[in-house]
Order: sequence, then C-alpha cells, then structure tokens
Amino acid sequence: MPAAIKPLKRFSQNFLRDPFYARKLVEAMAVQAGDTVLEIGPGDGILTRCLLESPADRIIAVELDRRCAEWIRRLFAGEARFLLIEQDFLKADLSSINPAGGKIRIVGNIPYAITSPILFRLLDNRRRIHDFAVTVQKEVGQRVVSPPGCKAYGIPSVLFQLHAEVRELFGIPPGAFQPVPKVDSTVLYGRFFERPKYEVRDEAFFRTFVKTLFGQRRKMIRNTIKKWSLDNKGWGEMSRFLDMRPEALSVEDLAVLSDHVLTRILPD
Repeated sequence: MPAAIKPLKRFSQNFLRDPFYARKLVEAMAVQAGDTVLEIGPGDGILTRCLLESPADRIIAVELDRRCAEWIRRLFAGEARFLLIEQDFLKADLSSINPAGGKIRIVGNIPYAITSPILFRLLDNRRRIHDFAVTVQKEVGQRVVSPPGCKAYGIPSVLFQLHAEVRELFGIPPGAFQPVPKVDSTVLYGRFFERPKYEVRDEAFFRTFVKTLFGQRRKMIRNTIKKWSLDNKGWGEMSRFLDMRPEALSVEDLAVLSDHVLTRILPD
C-alpha cells in the first residue's frame, strides 16, 4: 500500500503485514475449486493476493475504507475471479452477494473494535455460510471456544457452540500487524452445522435465556429464573440445575433447561 495510506483509528485498522501468516491462514482454510470466498476488509490486499493464488472459483472482498477500496481496485484490476464491494460488511446483504444460493466461505483480518458485531453477524447468517476463519484478539477467541467451567465460558461460547464447530487455528504475534497491537491475536475458525448441535424449542428464547443467565453469572439459577415469575417447585429432574451457576452448565444442559423453562412459561 502506498506510504501515504496509513491504518486509521476510526476504522480500528491493524493491517496484517506478514505474508507468512496470510499464506498460513489461507492454507488452513484448504480453499477448493468451486468455493466462493468472501474477505472482510481486505486492507492492502495481502490476504486477497493469497486467496487469488488458491483454486477458489470466486473471491469477493467487502471494504468500507474508500482509500483501501481504490488501492485494491487498481491492484487486482483484470482478475476475472475477483469482485470488490465497497460497503460496510455489517450492512451487506449476503444473499445478494451470492445470489446463486451456494454457501460462502468467510475469511478476514477483522477490526478489534467491531469483532463481536461481525462474529454475531456471521452467526445470524449461518445458513448462507459454510465456514469462517478470522483474526481476532486471543481473549475473544477463547470466549468463543471455551468449554464449561472456565472463566471465559459465556454467551459467545454457548451460542456459537450450539451452531458450529469452533476452534483456534494458530496464534499471530503482534509484530505481524501494523500498527503493532498491544494484544496477541489468534485465528478463530468455525464451521456451521446444518442443524443445531442440540435442538431447542425456540432459538430466539434460547438466546434471551442464555443472555439472562450469563448476565447474572454469579447468581444461582434458582434466583435468575425469577425473571420469568417461576418458583422452585415441580422441577423434577431439572431441579439439579437450580443450585448451579450458568458457567457450570454445558450447551446441552442449557438447551434442555431453556426448553423446560419455556414449557413452564408457555405450556402446550
């Protein structure tokens, strides 16, 4: 990228500069012929170039920063497989980006400041997405992949693990970015299931239920469920959860408990 163009704080930009990690990320994705890959925020194009060296049928980049978009447009002019969309990814309509209806693969060095909104947008569009590999702050990655009983286990862990196989692929040191961040980064990978790992009666209620429980994570569940005007009687085998705190419950436990609570609120 020309020296005059520098990462901007208002876009929370930390450009990935080390080609070793760019290649490693694309190789870890095992991009195949027939794939449509969407890159979030190509920046100066280091990942884009690696994607164009892969056998993917189509590479789409979504970039909000006009400076970067102009640079990318010039850099990859004439690449028949490449399409640049100058837009905010958080507002992009993924169904129009891939109108043929096939699932897309997502890759990107995403801004730290909007990591959570981007991740949850991926989750909300999971029926259009096969998988994703994005760079995130290591702490964020741990919150997504953490198992029950850990301090990092919480809302992202539960909601993503219900719908996807998630794992950290590899770490990226601060020196691989410009400007150099004060935190370590990791590549977070997720592959969405065709159906939730555990069925829930109402996914919208499940999300509300999980957010409510973890919003008061130090409280025992018997106290938190008072929000729904439920008493502690008639719980049967579900009563084993009442004296537990939410971080002790597995995703399956939370799915079962959510359905039970909803049944008590809205009996058939």
